[in-house]
Amino acid sequence: MKRRISVTIVAALLAPGVTLSACSRGEGGAVGPSGAQKASSWVRPPMIDGVTRDGAVLVVRGAADPNARVVLRAPDVAAVAVNADGAGRFELRLPPLHGDVRLTPEVQVGEDAAVSPETLVVIQGGAGPVALIAAGQPTLRLDGSGVLNAVDSDGSTLIASGPAGSKPPVVMIGGVQANVVQAARGQWRAMVGRSGAVGVAVDGQSFAYPGDADGGGFSIARAGQGWRIIWPVAPGGHQSAWLPDRVAR
Repeated sequence: MKRRISVTIVAALLAPGVTLSACSRGEGGAVGPSGAQKASSWVRPPMIDGVTRDGAVLVVRGAADPNARVVLRAPDVAAVAVNADGAGRFELRLPPLHGDVRLTPEVQVGEDAAVSPETLVVIQGGAGPVALIAAGQPTLRLDGSGVLNAVDSDGSTLIASGPAGSKPPVVMIGGVQANVVQAARGQWRAMVGRSGAVGVAVDGQSFAYPGDADGGGFSIARAGQGWRIIWPVAPGGHQSAWLPDRVAR
C-alpha cells in the first residue's frame, strides 16, 4: 500500500517550560561528544523553523530541548553542530554549499541520536529554493515569501500550500475553487484528488503546475517555472514537491 500524503505536517512537541525566545548562539563547530548531557530515555528531534542568508552562509534556526546538541549531516559535506540555548533555540551556520544538498537534522546525546523525520533540501547551494520534506507530509518552504509555496503529490492526491495570512486565500485548482484550511507552522493547505498538470491560482496569481513525476529515486530538476523534488516513499511509492519560482516584486 502506498503511503498517502497527510494534511498535517510533522510538528515537534514543545517540552514543558520551553519558550521560543530570541536565540543566543550556542558554541558551534565540528561534531563530537558534548560531554555536558546525560543520556535520556526520550529525546526530541530538532524542528527547523527558519533559514536566512548571511553573505555566502546559510543560517538555520529552530527549536530543540534546552541545551541539546543539534547536528546537521549531509553526504559529502562536513557535519555541523551547535548547542541549543537554555530556551531550546539554536542557530547553525552552514559552510558555503554547492549544488543540491540534503541535510538530516538530529539531536545527539552521547552515543544516542534522535533523527528528525524531515530532510532539509538546499537547491543550487541556496540560490534556489530551501525546503523541508518528509514522507507523507506536505513540503514546508523556507526561502523568501510568495502566495504559493509548494504543490505536493503522491500520484493520486495534490496538496497546494502557502503562508497563512489574516484570512484564507482564494485558491483555484483547475478552475474550481478549493477548500482552504489552516495548517500547522503558519501555513494554509488545499487538497484535491488529482495529480496531473493543472493551473493553480492563489488570490488571482496564476501558476502552471507541471504535474507529478516518478523518477524511481531521489532527484531534483527544473520543471516548468519552478523546481521539482522527487523522493521514494516506502513501501514502493514516491512523493514529489513542486516549488514555484519566486516572483520578484
